[in-house]
Amino acid sequence: MKKNILLVSFLLFTLILSACGVSEAPGSTQQAEASSSSAALFQIIKADGTTFDVTLEAVKALPLVQLQAEGKVEEGPYLKDILALAGITEFTEVTLMGSSNPATLTFEQVDENTILDFNNHGTMKLSSTYIPKANWTKDVAQITVK
Repeated sequence: MKKNILLVSFLLFTLILSACGVSEAPGSTQQAEASSSSAALFQIIKADGTTFDVTLEAVKALPLVQLQAEGKVEEGPYLKDILALAGITEFTEVTLMGSSNPATLTFEQVDENTILDFNNHGTMKLSSTYIPKANWTKDVAQITVK
């Protein structure tokens, strides 16, 4: 009788632990954290229709520059460096889409006066002397290249 009680107790204990997620494989939490850090920050759609996911890790590896725009200093990588991550060096224009104000820039405008600036909530915004600050694209989600 004691053996049956012990067996039932053991099975219940095992069932409760598995329901609580305690029986995760070693390293599975680290794998989940690694995949979330490599999740796409935004996507580039190339002229040929293929896509390229830009990760936070890749953006953070780029050199940061400062841009003075409308009396405020913005900081982030050049847009042209972000496009280069996807192998894009030649294009006629790019369109940035996000939570506000889509913006289209010509090849000539994607220079040292145009960056993607880190904001306070984990996304990026366009910062450019070519476009008034009120019209900058916020929370960039997609860049389409033509």
